[in-house]
Amino acid sequence: MDAGETIDVPERVIVSPVAGIYEPLARGADVAAGDVIGHVAVRGQDPVPVRSPFEGRLIEMVAWQGERVLLRQRIAWLRVA
Repeated sequence: MDAGETIDVPERVIVSPVAGIYEPLARGADVAAGDVIGHVAVRGQDPVPVRSPFEGRLIEMVAWQGERVLLRQRIAWLRVA
């Protein structure tokens, strides 16, 4: 890349922190960094929160309620603010 060029992609992906069963939270479309958008149920543990590392607007939830997800599987994507 030449000096001064940038790649500006406004979309970000939220991924699962662990493998388990995904349970989304009912929430609005706007998300702040650190907000919990759902939990992943793991056998023998407390539910693990799925937090957004970004601030923005949820565009689409990719994982559905009760879906088995893998570690780092895409849960949702958002457009940064």
